[in-house]
Amino acid sequence: MRPLVRRVDRLQRLAVFESAARLGSFSAAGRELALAQPAVTRHVRALEVALGVELFERSANRVELTEAGRRLADTLDVGFSAIEHAIDEVTQLDETFVLATPPGYAQQLIVPQLDSLQQALGDRDLRLWLYDGESELDGGSFDAAVRLGSTAHGWPGFEHHELFAEHVLPVASPTLAAELGLDETSSPADVRAAPLLHMDAHDRPWMSWAEWLGEFDLQLTTGQRRIVFNNYPTVLQQAVAGRGVALGWVGLVETLVSDGVLTVVGPTVSSARSYCVSWPARRPSNAVTAVVAWLDEHAGGER
Repeated sequence: MRPLVRRVDRLQRLAVFESAARLGSFSAAGRELALAQPAVTRHVRALEVALGVELFERSANRVELTEAGRRLADTLDVGFSAIEHAIDEVTQLDETFVLATPPGYAQQLIVPQLDSLQQALGDRDLRLWLYDGESELDGGSFDAAVRLGSTAHGWPGFEHHELFAEHVLPVASPTLAAELGLDETSSPADVRAAPLLHMDAHDRPWMSWAEWLGEFDLQLTTGQRRIVFNNYPTVLQQAVAGRGVALGWVGLVETLVSDGVLTVVGPTVSSARSYCVSWPARRPSNAVTAVVAWLDEHAGGER
């Protein structure tokens, strides 16, 4: 019998401790592992008894790792990552790689180059999972996900790589732009007076018209009736059809603009958010590494 098994009779306790140490909370570990908080406490305490050391310093409403706890947590992170990587390596040929992505990003940057992405994955099948709201990713049932958010905060439990920052400008069909007298030098007030195409902002981090106008100390016109669409490809279709002005993300609409399908009709606004590719916080498999590299080259800021 290995010494580890002799000292820690239930290896699940190591996983419970690693989760609590990584998340900094027994309650958060319970949510991640689908355990009640008292069960997490029992597992951690039993591990401390088995090892004969205190792993956490406990005080009212908070816990902090001791020096022994930090050393064990760091070692477990390396060990678990190595095990997860090995499992990925021996099973990946039988798996389908799931890439979660917003519909607009997929339509403009991934679908036109699917053959290239599939070649990067080698023998693995690819499934594109088009999600509309951030909450759909809560289950984490994907290998990697393209998402928009703050690179400073990231996403708990995930590593990420920045693709390009959020820069947003108004776009319209050339016909509508000429009809309304709009071009790239138009003022935000002139843009606001045009019919605006809105995307449902619920559970979505992308910039809205309200946020774009707010950068110029403007608000949406009160009393103006709006039509709200539930995904970005539909918004772009309506803009191409000349039914209004849409927000265009630099990184997504260049081809439509360079082809003359859409034209820029106002100034660019930047936010603190970025398009990123994220994956579960562990040593990435070869497939994840390949997809991150492909996105960076073909659908990132260096295109």
